[in-house]
Amino acid sequence: MTVDRNLCIGAASCVVAAPTVFELDGENKAVIKKQGGAKDSGPAGKEELEDQAIPYETLLAAAQSCPTKAIIIVDELGNQIYP
Repeated sequence: MTVDRNLCIGAASCVVAAPTVFELDGENKAVIKKQGGAKDSGPAGKEELEDQAIPYETLLAAAQSCPTKAIIIVDELGNQIYP
């Protein structure tokens, strides 16, 4: 999973859909919450997330909620799932 900061407009729909995974940073852009307190735009696999128990469906819903399709989801083989 990656957040394309060039596409992100800070709509925060991802934060509403998955607040344990996403938050807005000081530039009002989405970042991914990782283990150890790190926060960046990725890439991040599910095993790197602060909330590893979050359902895949919730991550996908968060990505789909983004009006600019700034959240890119890939599978474990690197194939792009969304968008």
